[in-house]
Amino acid sequence: MRLKKTRRKGLSKISKEAILTALRLRAEQLSVKQHESDDQRGTGEIAALLNELEIHELELEMQKDELKASYKTTEMEHSRFVDFFDSAPISYFILDDQCVVKELNHVASELLGQQKWEVKGRHFPYWLLPDAREDFYEFIKKIKYSDGRDRYETRLKTREEKVLFVQVGGTAIKNPGTEQIDYYITLTDITESKNVAQSLKDTTERLNQILKASLMGTWGIWPKQNRVFLDEFSKNILLINHQEFNNTTEALLKLIVPQDHQKVYSICKINDCSREVDLELGLRTQKNEQVTILVKGKEVISNEGEHYFTGILLDISERKRSIAKEYEDKSEQQRLLIQASINAQEKERNKISAALHDSICQLLYGIRFNFHRLKKVEYQQEELNHITILIDEVIREIRAISYELTPSILKDFGFTAGIKEMAERLSHETFKISCKINHNADNLPANVQLYIFRIIQELLNNSIKHAAASEVQITVCLENNLASIVFSDNGKGFEEDIDLALRKGSGLRGIKNRVSMLNGELNIYNQAGAKFRLSFNFSDFNEVFP
Repeated sequence: MRLKKTRRKGLSKISKEAILTALRLRAEQLSVKQHESDDQRGTGEIAALLNELEIHELELEMQKDELKASYKTTEMEHSRFVDFFDSAPISYFILDDQCVVKELNHVASELLGQQKWEVKGRHFPYWLLPDAREDFYEFIKKIKYSDGRDRYETRLKTREEKVLFVQVGGTAIKNPGTEQIDYYITLTDITESKNVAQSLKDTTERLNQILKASLMGTWGIWPKQNRVFLDEFSKNILLINHQEFNNTTEALLKLIVPQDHQKVYSICKINDCSREVDLELGLRTQKNEQVTILVKGKEVISNEGEHYFTGILLDISERKRSIAKEYEDKSEQQRLLIQASINAQEKERNKISAALHDSICQLLYGIRFNFHRLKKVEYQQEELNHITILIDEVIREIRAISYELTPSILKDFGFTAGIKEMAERLSHETFKISCKINHNADNLPANVQLYIFRIIQELLNNSIKHAAASEVQITVCLENNLASIVFSDNGKGFEEDIDLALRKGSGLRGIKNRVSMLNGELNIYNQAGAKFRLSFNFSDFNEVFP
């Protein structure tokens, strides 16, 4: 068996024709020897040779069958390779060592927009743009002297002169038949991704220009990763020192004022990618400057399923200051209108009070004097007494009206005396008023004294007319530049909502207007009667208090 295997291996290295030729030559030599010597030895060698010839013939038949099977297998493998090569979803080219196309698949043909027979035999760089051919030669040189694959990007043109961006991959393989180098080249069309990338780049550049022009920045927060992203515009808005900010949520929360921390926490606790973010946050920058930012964005889900937030932020500090200034200007304008209205009312009251005092009261005094003269002669004494009573009643009413319009005691004796006199005048057995007034109240400016006097006067009228109160307490306190006036009664309080009462009641509206003139704050409590607390800073006024 070893002999047969050795012979079979030897036969595999020698062609069938060479073996047969050698055997014929040996048979002829033996035939000649047989004629020269017709002995038993020559006849034995011929028989052995014929036997050996038969063995070789049998082995050659077996080798022939093996070659047929091997050829058939090779054909099948080649067919499979061709089918795989042609149906591959990527463009394949086989180039010779001169970069001439030897073979290409169907996808490569479609990529170039030409039939295979039109491409085969042509120089591959023909389809490359002129300025890209030198790079291709460098690529070929690189893969020729390297063991692995390599790739790069270039541009080529199709039959329709359409320019495509392609990624070129390749490797160099020695052809076992020709001993020459073949280049196996792949092309991947990346034109669409390039266009998308360029579009994204253009969009990003436009967005950057918009953000720069509008002073806006972009942000992102990944709560689970404890990570924060702020672009350059955002960092400039927040005046962040790049070296000191470590892009964590803790570092960001340090910038946000404490009272706004809960706004951020409440958002991060909810996973709802349809919810939008719209917040105003106060920040204290690393330069200790107060900034108000408007944060807009949305919660989104990443490809890994993680929830995170992204959006834009805008510095609205200047806008807030402008709105506050506008509101302040409007408030000041409204205050001036109210002041003008109140001053006009006071002037009109002064005129009416003066008219009542100087004319009507004087006439009534003259009438009463004449009636007293008539009474001395006892002429219709009873009728005259009745008329005198009526005249005295009219004089009291007119004096009361004059006092209501312009409290002269306030001008003559000061705020404290004016309040106490009003309390004594209105107090009686079923309605008692107690007062506790700081003596420094007399040093308040005259217009401030008048405003407070009118407020207390209106509150007393409400307690008498509407509250059915029996007791009233009035406290006026001045301390540390803060004036505080507290008015309380034991009446029935407000039967409706206080805000509604402020809108409906003209007296309460007048009180509120006078409080605004003092830049003060008015609080109303509806507990066991009604309680009003008015406070304002009297350091805003020009006069100096002891």
